[in-house]
Amino acid sequence: MFLFLGYNVCIFAYGQTGAGKSYTMMGKQEEGQEGIIPQICQDLFCRIRDNTSDEIKYSVEVSYMEIYCERVRDLLNPKNKGNLRVREHPLLGPYVEDLSKLAVTSFQDIHDLIDEGNKAR
Repeated sequence: MFLFLGYNVCIFAYGQTGAGKSYTMMGKQEEGQEGIIPQICQDLFCRIRDNTSDEIKYSVEVSYMEIYCERVRDLLNPKNKGNLRVREHPLLGPYVEDLSKLAVTSFQDIHDLIDEGNKAR
């Protein structure tokens, strides 16, 4: 996993309405029916736990946005109902201006944020 070498990671799904993007990404909240995101997040925190040392510090931040009809919405900040703007930083590359980035320390933190974001969809 390149993220353990200091790279940022983005998981992105694109396609028509009803094509199965949400199901592929999130799956069902049943044992063995998890989607890509829950599986990767569980594996991420297992790897962090297994690779803990005094020399290495891990930082995990989560954002959750929806792009629909060319409008970008922050699903973790319901107060921000406007259309967020996609920008490009000359060194860091593309980013979404004013998008929430929340620090997490466990898969349960991410699971709770996914539930919160899903309510805003």
